[in-house]
Amino acid sequence: MKKLVGLFFKLSLVATIIAGCSSSNTTAPGNTSTPNTSNTTENKTESPPKEKKVVYALPAEPETLDPTLNVYSRSSIVMQNLFRGLYKINKDGQPVPSLASDTQIDETGTKYTFKINPNAKWSDGKPVTAHDFEYSWKRVLNPDVASEAAFDLFYLKNGQNYNEGKATADEVGVKAVDDQTLEVQLENPTTYFLNLLCATSYYPVRKDVVDGNDGWTKTPETYLVTGPFMLTEIHPKQKYVLKKNPNYLEADKVQLDTLEIVFIEAAEAELAAYTNGEIDVSDNMNNESMQKYKDSPEYFAADRIGTYYFDYNTSVKPFDDARVRKAFAIAINREQIVRNVLQSTEKLAYGFVPYGMPDLVDPSKEYRDVVGDLFKEDVAEAKRLLAEAGYPDGKGLPEIEFMTMSGQTDRDIAQALHSMWKENLGVEVTINILESKIYWDEMRMGNFMIARDGWTGDYLDPMTNLTLFETVNAADGPRWSNKEYDALLQENREIQDQAKRSANYAKAEKILMDEMPVFPLYFYQDTYLAKPHVKGVMKNYIGHTYFEYAYIE
Repeated sequence: MKKLVGLFFKLSLVATIIAGCSSSNTTAPGNTSTPNTSNTTENKTESPPKEKKVVYALPAEPETLDPTLNVYSRSSIVMQNLFRGLYKINKDGQPVPSLASDTQIDETGTKYTFKINPNAKWSDGKPVTAHDFEYSWKRVLNPDVASEAAFDLFYLKNGQNYNEGKATADEVGVKAVDDQTLEVQLENPTTYFLNLLCATSYYPVRKDVVDGNDGWTKTPETYLVTGPFMLTEIHPKQKYVLKKNPNYLEADKVQLDTLEIVFIEAAEAELAAYTNGEIDVSDNMNNESMQKYKDSPEYFAADRIGTYYFDYNTSVKPFDDARVRKAFAIAINREQIVRNVLQSTEKLAYGFVPYGMPDLVDPSKEYRDVVGDLFKEDVAEAKRLLAEAGYPDGKGLPEIEFMTMSGQTDRDIAQALHSMWKENLGVEVTINILESKIYWDEMRMGNFMIARDGWTGDYLDPMTNLTLFETVNAADGPRWSNKEYDALLQENREIQDQAKRSANYAKAEKILMDEMPVFPLYFYQDTYLAKPHVKGVMKNYIGHTYFEYAYIE
């Protein structure tokens, strides 16, 4: 997320002009006198105001509701509507103060002093303090907690050292000086640090609720939040009900009374629910919904800085060989999969850093356009690489297992890849379809050969995408390590010369695509539907759906 100077953002928004509402009181026809309120014989019954409610669908429950543990996009969508941190992303896509009332940055660009807004409160009415942030950030980094989001906070002084057991919690660069003052020391100047503060891993949780209570996220009574909505009902596998949080710092600007999040796994079922008026906002679109609504005013599209890709397990044969990895990656037809199978408008990926990421030297240009494609599809070359690796026409390859998730899009893509690899390389692939929770557990344990993956970054710098494959982070994915790649990204954390940083990113990305521990398919674009009466729904460049600015017309 980003600093107060040199901010460059791109964001596609749904219209956010707030419509005014009016009401009037009337008296019975012919009654021109002032009513006697103490002795009236005729009572007028007034209808209660209509609830301002939006129903939104997700394909499944969030993987976690603990922001200090979160690395999931679906979980982020829910928590971005429940929590606020020091900063938030506004309607224009810029990081602006939320629970912070003042920010001071020293001349080195490494020391930040935040003042917590004295009116900031938890949903139970208790004040939010600097101690909440110190506790939460150290919780993310605590090796005993084992949060997968820990790398998000390695920007803090000794953050990584503490996470790796090389420093104590007291040595981490975050300290509550008093209830209202938070001092933060970074390892290096980080031009996008304020942007980072908008990510869920930097949100506060409260020590007295979290410590010793593993089930604190399971009931509305203990699930305390700081954002525009609060969780009031949990119906596992069915829906969550969120109500406007009266203790939110900007509650007077929140126009919805209720946000109901229902869980509909199949895109076909979600389309039916949307068409029948059972839900108001839908973003799990398939071919049918795209064709039905793409030319209607209910259809919206917004770029986000994410990539749909696949991990190879580089620790197992045959994918310990870069030639085999590249052969599988370039033997497919992305155009056919995205345009014909998915019938989507998303952009094909021949690199890993997505569109929507501005160039560091000239932010009016796209990083992706400046760097260009880093590989091309070529079946003949794929066959040559496979033969060179000792597997001519796929002969001698062990049984290849491709692990994917149960959503229709994932299954359609898996079938297309299966056909292309069989036709172009002579390789038979077994598809293993798993539910979300089991899927990610299998990934972490390394029980896969090729696996579907996806990532949306948190801030407008290529680091947010490329850091996934540093040695310290790749252990749960491709199990790949490259010292030169690591060194290039580390240097970019320590310098502010944007031309040099841009060159380093391009070089690192080329290494990634040459060795191909992962192969990208397409860059994300958020397409979604919103009923005409629902206005102000916002999709930011991270891909989160915000309802803080939504209203009913």
